[in-house]
Amino acid sequence: MTTPKIHGDVFEAICSLSETVPEMRAGQLMAAVGELCTDLHGRGLWEASDEELLEAVWQFRHDLEAAMTSPDGRDP
Repeated sequence: MTTPKIHGDVFEAICSLSETVPEMRAGQLMAAVGELCTDLHGRGLWEASDEELLEAVWQFRHDLEAAMTSPDGRDP
């Protein structure tokens, strides 16, 4: 069940993520998060719960930050 808190958390996380990758259009970002949600939970944007979608946003951000960090743990 969606609560106002989790609903707001999803939008806040997406907004924060969009600031991290400003070169991605909103549709591209949502599509990428939706694909990751499908990989994680077997449900995409239309079927996923807000909790599942929030997890996908967090995972996308984690993966992005890991990719932006050099192998020795320092920023490039």
